[in-house]
Amino acid sequence: MNAISEIPSVSNTLACRAMLVSLSISSWSGRKLDRKVTKEVNTSRGAASDAGRYNKMLLPKEALDAIHKKSGAIRNEFYARTLPWMDDGQRIMAANAYLAHSQWIAKQRSEYEQLVEELLTKYPDYVEEAKQLLNGMFVPADYPPVEILREKFGLSVMVLNVPNGEDFRVAMSDAQAEQIRSQIESKVTEASKNAMKDVYRRITESLTRMIERLNSYKPGSRIERAQGVFRNSLVENIRDLIDVMPALNITGDPELDRITERLKDVTVYDANVLKASTAKRNDTAAEAQAILDSMSDFVA
Repeated sequence: MNAISEIPSVSNTLACRAMLVSLSISSWSGRKLDRKVTKEVNTSRGAASDAGRYNKMLLPKEALDAIHKKSGAIRNEFYARTLPWMDDGQRIMAANAYLAHSQWIAKQRSEYEQLVEELLTKYPDYVEEAKQLLNGMFVPADYPPVEILREKFGLSVMVLNVPNGEDFRVAMSDAQAEQIRSQIESKVTEASKNAMKDVYRRITESLTRMIERLNSYKPGSRIERAQGVFRNSLVENIRDLIDVMPALNITGDPELDRITERLKDVTVYDANVLKASTAKRNDTAAEAQAILDSMSDFVA
């Protein structure tokens, strides 16, 4: 057996089980550098020409609010559904969860595009309003036609294979090829470990927060207010984590599957039930602690 075949092929395993995904959301900022006003302000203050820059808002603030909020929500959910991969902005997820993921993306794209169309419908009115708001700073050339503006918005996802050292092919010496294969394998192995650490970090943070909140809670009375109040998000956040776990278990780790099943035991009761029952609150906190203790070997 040669040295190449002796390399533990994490990359080959991930190539079969996972895929790399990257999200791109483009939008129009609705802002424009006003060079004339910038010069006037810096000159009037006796400042250097590059001391400050004046960026004017081309549309009323509310015009783009919904689109920007939607973009942020999509990104946050995308990060929740995937794991970090190396340092180039790509993320990784289990291949067998991609169908559900693509359906989610299609829904988000549809909702995003609907918000864009709503903006474009109101765009002429917003431009008229901007004439009043900006007054002497209004410049017609700052406002692209509707057809051009529509092209400035978009949402796309790129899917790539996980680099596989065993599939590396190039015309070079065996020694050089082996070195590159080894480098690929090393990088994929390290990235895989970091990705799985992120999964266990999420679980640890969610359970730790639950334990602290449940143990510090003291019901109120007619005289005193409740202490250590928690909301239903305490439970919902763990339910959300359970839902995306199939996409995050990129290595098919059976221990992670087991932990995911156990997480369901701490999401049986909603916040109102946990607040009302000391017994259920204590039992849930104890189970969360037991799960956390069982993970000690994986989060060290």
